[in-house]
Amino acid sequence: MARRRDESVPLSEAFGLPAQVNLRTAAKALDLSLSTAYRRARQGDFPCRLHKEGRIYVVRLRDLMRGLGIQDVRVQYDDIEAGARFASGEHEP
Repeated sequence: MARRRDESVPLSEAFGLPAQVNLRTAAKALDLSLSTAYRRARQGDFPCRLHKEGRIYVVRLRDLMRGLGIQDVRVQYDDIEAGARFASGEHEP
């Protein structure tokens, strides 16, 4: 099925970001040391929602973005393509 030109996607999907990240990545994004991140996770005081997969803490990207104050807005494919053209210097006057 071909995509329609007017479809939109979440910004995170447009850039191919993972659906979830490990605690180390989340801690780095939140400017926390890894030991502080683990301590806060154990205490239930981590800045965003955590999940455990086995013994590993993971953070869904949408929860991390919310914790960082970043809105995962929907963007139009045409806008993404126009932005790429502009960034490469192919913009119209």
